[in-house]
Amino acid sequence: MPKLNADFVADWVAMLRSYLIGEQKWSAVQVAALPDWDLPSHYFDAQRRRIASIPRTIEIGDSFVCPPCHEAGWIMLQEKVRKGEDINSHLSTRHISLFNPDGLLAEWGVHHFHLGTTLYPKNPAYADRTGPLLYAIVGDKAFYAINVYDHHSFENIDVLESIHRNWPEMISRYRVKGVTGGAWDKEQRQALRRKNANVAVTTSDGTVYMPISGGVVASGINLEAIRLADYWSLKIRGFQSDFEKQLTSLLPTLTQNRYAGEDTIEAELKSFSGENAQVFLPKYDVLATVALVQSALSP
Repeated sequence: MPKLNADFVADWVAMLRSYLIGEQKWSAVQVAALPDWDLPSHYFDAQRRRIASIPRTIEIGDSFVCPPCHEAGWIMLQEKVRKGEDINSHLSTRHISLFNPDGLLAEWGVHHFHLGTTLYPKNPAYADRTGPLLYAIVGDKAFYAINVYDHHSFENIDVLESIHRNWPEMISRYRVKGVTGGAWDKEQRQALRRKNANVAVTTSDGTVYMPISGGVVASGINLEAIRLADYWSLKIRGFQSDFEKQLTSLLPTLTQNRYAGEDTIEAELKSFSGENAQVFLPKYDVLATVALVQSALSP
């Protein structure tokens, strides 16, 4: 049986790198600076910083109040959310960089949106900046509008209290028992976030939560992003091993395309999902589509 000359993980990393630059428009210089071993975790971390343009319903917290002077901006943002239009232009301009920290997003999974109705003169790719900011959690199907706060409320425990009160089922997996949570003031929470510390917090009714974003590692990367990077890397390594074992089943097709009994066959991974993969064998100009066996694990 011929041997496989391939590195599907490297091919996958190259695809992720290309996607970050070409599709999501992250800085090519920043993406190029990331080593291959570190890129997948940054890729998955970046997915929470770039919001996919898909239609979402809107749920509004019980204490939500929009200042009348920004009502037009809130109406505009709602329309974009419901239609599935791009709302990244309403985010902080600091999200231009892959590496700028966002403590509110890192600890509580909350985005903050500017409510401008015109373009920002200093950077027309963004909506005009506003003092009041809309705080919201953006899910795959819904946009959870928490409230409108100012620029000094990123550490305000009222943000977590509102999520706990309005959507407790959404964050239930982060509740902990037998642990004493802290009550941190603004300066303390800022310091903890700068150090990428994961701490337990107690709400007014005594419920204790670990970071409802899932927490971060020392570098500031989201823990879930690390888990996903490891999961898919292992899955692709396993697929490469399985594909090599199946090479004999491809020999009739390869023989029709100039295969002459070579001991080694080169291959490149072209796509990979939970359902199928595509592998290109360049010497024989063959693109093989392979259905994947569903794993008991989930990503």
